[in-house]
Amino acid sequence: MEEGNFWESELEKSGSPKGATPKRIIHFVDGDILEEYSTEEEEEEEKKGQKTNSTHDPSTLSWGPYLWFWGGQIASTSLSACEFLGERFATFFGLNQPKYQYVLNEYYKTQIKESDKESEGNGSKTQPAKVPNEKCHLEAGGQEYGTRRQDIVQGVPQR
Repeated sequence: MEEGNFWESELEKSGSPKGATPKRIIHFVDGDILEEYSTEEEEEEEKKGQKTNSTHDPSTLSWGPYLWFWGGQIASTSLSACEFLGERFATFFGLNQPKYQYVLNEYYKTQIKESDKESEGNGSKTQPAKVPNEKCHLEAGGQEYGTRRQDIVQGVPQR
């Protein structure tokens, strides 16, 4: 079966209307053309969409719905403006930063200084600890590697 015959048979199967104009025509790079026709469901949805849009047109509304429409518009616009300005003011005054971040930063600095002093006092040439809670580094394969200090002090055999 040739490629041209295949597409013609597919068009016949899809039941495209012969006299109707296509909704959309897609031209592919390889030269193929695909014509899309609207279905009855799509046409019904478009008609429903046009009916619902007419209720949102303020010029066609009576006084009650007209005032309700504009009240909603003013309220949503005011809320959006307040939300935007509130975020900008919070950033300007520093209200969106952690409350005690300066205390945490100071704590980490003192931990690093203490670990540096301990390593200098012991005379070891270990690298300074990058993690604030880590006091010292153990060499791989050493006597203390993988054990707890209290087990070594107490002389508890390893399992």
